[in-house]
Amino acid sequence: MARALAKTRKRYTPLDLAYSSSVSGALNQNYDVSYQTYDPDRGLVPLEILFTVRATDPKKVIDPGIINGKLTDVRWYENVVDEAHNITDGNTAYVIDRNGNSDSRGKITVKKNTPLEGVVLIFTAKYTDPRDGKVVNVNATISLGVTVSTDKPLRVKVDYPYGQVVDPTENRDIIEVDNILYRGDSGYEGSIYRWLKKEGGDYTAIEEGDNGITGAYTGKLKVPCPVVGKRVDLRCVTDVLPDLAGVNLVSKAMISDDWNALKSGISTPGEDADGKYWAIDVFKLYNTLNKGKDDIFGGKINYKPNQRYRFSVKWKLQGEQEHSGLIFVIRYTDDTEKSISIPSNQTAVRISSLVTGSGKTVAKITVTYGTSDYNTNIYDLNLVEYHGDNLVEGGSKERLVNSSFIHKFTSVPAKNYSVRFDKSETIEASGVTSRSFQIYDKTASARVSNITNVNDGEVGVIIVNDGIDPSHEFGVVAYAKQGLGGGSGKFYNLMLVEGEYTDDTMPAYTPAADEFVPAIADGGERWQELSGKEITTDHVLSTQYPRCNTEIIAPSMILDDTSLFEARVVMHSSRGDIENPQLYWSLPWKDKTGAVFARGSKIFIKEEQFDNGEFDYSVDPVEGLDEAKWAVNFNGIDQLMFVPGSFNDNSPTINKRHVIEFSLNSDILEPAYLFDFHYIQSTDETNKRRVTLRVLGGNKLDVMTLNKGTSLNYSPGIVLIKNKTYRCELNFNGQGELETLVLNGKVMTITTSSNKISTESTRLGIGGYASPSPNYVSPARVLLYEFYTSVSHVYLRYDFQPVKGDRSGMLTNKGSGGNYTLTPVNAPGIDNVDPENGFFVTI
Repeated sequence: MARALAKTRKRYTPLDLAYSSSVSGALNQNYDVSYQTYDPDRGLVPLEILFTVRATDPKKVIDPGIINGKLTDVRWYENVVDEAHNITDGNTAYVIDRNGNSDSRGKITVKKNTPLEGVVLIFTAKYTDPRDGKVVNVNATISLGVTVSTDKPLRVKVDYPYGQVVDPTENRDIIEVDNILYRGDSGYEGSIYRWLKKEGGDYTAIEEGDNGITGAYTGKLKVPCPVVGKRVDLRCVTDVLPDLAGVNLVSKAMISDDWNALKSGISTPGEDADGKYWAIDVFKLYNTLNKGKDDIFGGKINYKPNQRYRFSVKWKLQGEQEHSGLIFVIRYTDDTEKSISIPSNQTAVRISSLVTGSGKTVAKITVTYGTSDYNTNIYDLNLVEYHGDNLVEGGSKERLVNSSFIHKFTSVPAKNYSVRFDKSETIEASGVTSRSFQIYDKTASARVSNITNVNDGEVGVIIVNDGIDPSHEFGVVAYAKQGLGGGSGKFYNLMLVEGEYTDDTMPAYTPAADEFVPAIADGGERWQELSGKEITTDHVLSTQYPRCNTEIIAPSMILDDTSLFEARVVMHSSRGDIENPQLYWSLPWKDKTGAVFARGSKIFIKEEQFDNGEFDYSVDPVEGLDEAKWAVNFNGIDQLMFVPGSFNDNSPTINKRHVIEFSLNSDILEPAYLFDFHYIQSTDETNKRRVTLRVLGGNKLDVMTLNKGTSLNYSPGIVLIKNKTYRCELNFNGQGELETLVLNGKVMTITTSSNKISTESTRLGIGGYASPSPNYVSPARVLLYEFYTSVSHVYLRYDFQPVKGDRSGMLTNKGSGGNYTLTPVNAPGIDNVDPENGFFVTI
């Protein structure tokens, strides 16, 4: 009988796998659209995710427990389980524990920020069932999300550090209005401020320097008290930039006003042949900033995580020294650093730059120094986001283009280049219809690439032809065309980079190397249109005199042999007695009939004015009398003043410099003279000199000179604006020729023509016409006149400022040349005389 065979296998009940996730960090991040930052930033605080896997045998053949240490083929995927989305060990954005024998096997560390659309992480592994050796698949998923956050709304914080009301008797110089844009508790770097002043029924823009107003591009407007008058209505329109690409984060005030607020004398303004600078006392700056430990910008800059920056300084030492001078140190959040310093022998201007490290986050910028024997002159400072090298040469922030080379190659061009600009403007009246770029062979005078037409905000790709001659010179040319003809256009934020990019992948704008762009607070970014997020705030400033009690101090009785006695006025206020009340009130003295017999805070009464042994008199103060000059022309003059006589052989032309600050009260109908300097050394015509600065009809600025017998006329071709303060500098070379005319810091292009002028006796006239009619008042107001006999030597200086409240010194020379006091040509009426000091004023 045959044997029967059989086999029975044990079938195990499938294991129960249970997953529990442990997370160190936040699965969801907040993305700040305004600052383009993540919170938390996984580059700084990585996210750790561990799926703990437990296996349980329902029949209890094996004991339950964590099986992570026995997992094999551990993998993580982004969104899809395939090889394209497999997170490999070469992906530096993640770290995966694949081989550990502990319960942490399978843990993933996420070091990159989640894209705005979110991501699903998928965990897979294999586990060999010890009961039968079968492989069990392990898998779990977890989602990472992003909340686009604007939970810290933009808001304007208004403040008046000294109040909205000006009390003239306080002798304050300015009134400050704060209108600062905040995001949360911090000022927002991308803020743009537009200040306007109400004139009539309309608001007109305020430019920096108008009537002495400063801070016109910042959230802190400083208005000279005299400008306030009875009342001034201001408006601030605060707006935001869409991002900070191309924005200089460092304003001039941050290295001048801010540093000097910490300790006076750290930063001293000056000017030399290389331009305007701030002389930095390195030793004082270092010690004031906690011996180089504190941030040089006071923590005002919010550095973006992992954002690279380019820090550039235009500077020089005032003298050679043994070791380097000022050193700027970029300190990162990982406690590493990078620095730039000025060499010990760098007495000529140079530009130093550094780009912060890739993957680094700037914590702060500090200073130190090698030796502090000499101050360091800083001419300019730039701190901008760095998104790649911009190849544009000659300026990219605002670039005027008229068939212009924007880059010249020093080697053979690469295959592809990409170009973009944010905005363009037409310069020619007929309009620009196309904007294009190409690579040009300068040697062969031929195009060696395609022509790429580009619109605002779009990317154009320039493709270099094959077979170009490497020995030739090449450059990138930009065109702004009107149909088939040439035209002119202005490009804003022009970016040229090597490589082929699209609108989505093109690097954000970065100013070109060695290009210094003005900070927002210094007038940068003025061209941007309103964003729709602007906030408008109105402010009202006014002048208000203090409440005062008036007392006359005079003897109640005099002896019969007294022919003259003194009487004076004292104004009592809550702050105490007012000094020099005649500066702020009209003080007419009246007899019992009401007739005015004197004016001023102190008078002398004659015995002959008594009637039957008595004299009744009174003073009724009137706010804002003419003598107080509480108006725009508080310290200005508008009548002709002159100084007769010689100036110790100081010719007005040979190596001389004239500086004058002035404004126009009204439109000019006939020539108004600002200053007229005559000089006669002998009867020889070649030894006669004359310099005249005047404003012609139509508000046109004009210069006349007589030098070595030659008369010339110079015109900068500019029309002046009423009620705007101008600073004009005339610089003469060693031959007595006008070398430069500088208006409000800008060197003007001047045209020259011949004229015919003569000289009279040596004298200097300021603020009027040589032969004015009676009671002549010039439509031009002079605020300051300076005459330099060398670069730094101020021989004559007339600033028309009272000295400690005493106006008697307002017409005296405050320079080093001697006692040359201005004399008025026109004698004023009695109502304009101040009996206290004999000086007159006009309104």
